[in-house]
Amino acid sequence: MKLIQDPIHGLLKIDDWMIKIIDTQEFQRLRRISQIGFANLVFPGANHTRFEHSLGVMEVARKLVERMDVDECERMEILASALLHDIAHTPFSHCGEVIVKDYLGLNHENVEVVLKRGEIKDVLSELGISLRKIKDLVSGKSCNVVKGDIDADRIDYLIRDSHYTGVAHGLFDAQRLINKTKFVDKKMMIEAGGLRSAESLLISRFLMHTTVYHHHVCRIARKMFEKAVRFCIEEGNLNPRDLFHMDDWNLMTFLRSQEGYPKEISEMLMKRRLFKRALYVEMERVNIEDEADKIEREIAEVSGVDEVWIAVDIPKQIEGEEFGAMVLLNDEVKRLDEVSSLVKALKDAERKSLKVGVYTPKEHVDKVRKVAMSYFKVS
Repeated sequence: MKLIQDPIHGLLKIDDWMIKIIDTQEFQRLRRISQIGFANLVFPGANHTRFEHSLGVMEVARKLVERMDVDECERMEILASALLHDIAHTPFSHCGEVIVKDYLGLNHENVEVVLKRGEIKDVLSELGISLRKIKDLVSGKSCNVVKGDIDADRIDYLIRDSHYTGVAHGLFDAQRLINKTKFVDKKMMIEAGGLRSAESLLISRFLMHTTVYHHHVCRIARKMFEKAVRFCIEEGNLNPRDLFHMDDWNLMTFLRSQEGYPKEISEMLMKRRLFKRALYVEMERVNIEDEADKIEREIAEVSGVDEVWIAVDIPKQIEGEEFGAMVLLNDEVKRLDEVSSLVKALKDAERKSLKVGVYTPKEHVDKVRKVAMSYFKVS
């Protein structure tokens, strides 16, 4: 066993078989994939990566597994899945995920894209860990420790992202929440004594989304990056499947090696010369009928600004799986949003917090704003 010092969980106990997974080149790639994309453009300390987050999720999963009735083989599979749950993240994490989703219909839960080949495949085979079982655990199909309504992933990333951004909103009593969990048929449930801790997690998630994850600068940088990568794919210079094996460093190097638009965008990101907001308005105030790329073309045609310099940002509705976490009250199993009026209020608050953005370089803001306001019928 090895010990690794972690700023969130303290000393992590790493079994010898885990070291074999961690030392593979596929897992080491996570050292070079930022945890929250371009958030360091706003929060300078947000330079943490998917590598330490994966170790943290394993530690939370270890504490949860101690509360389960499983044999050593099942324990090993769950902890391996916690380590590997983000192995298929693309560069800049969720910033690149929308691209592989659109072109390939895949996301970071499709761990088989990485695990079925290379050094990591041989290690898993040597350890006797089934890829199918890893997939089922990462997707939450067989057990909800790694992926569920409230899970090891969420518990770690909220606290970790809060620590590195310096935003205190992500703090909640994780240890009490873990201590007040019960497993029925390998499904995690929250006991009555953990209800307030679960509510606190949801408040933390809401505040982190509005303050950090959906910060307008993070969103602008993400859209610029996305447009540059899509440009390379459409030009035939980049295979979207390669994104599963690239990291932040070599993708930015690739973009900077291109001629024209991708190079210009990558240099703007490196120098923090970002697009500005031409329009930024609550989603409930506008009627959106078309995809973002079509809206960009229409605004470009009327404004006279090339569409590559217009970014329309339509946020996805927050899925809010946490609202459906199972709570055990008086021997009855109920959804969290059924027993908590606070959680019901948060659902409405999250819906109202989402904003549509239209971004463009500073010199085009006035022209684009006028057309965007007319298109979205905003007065």
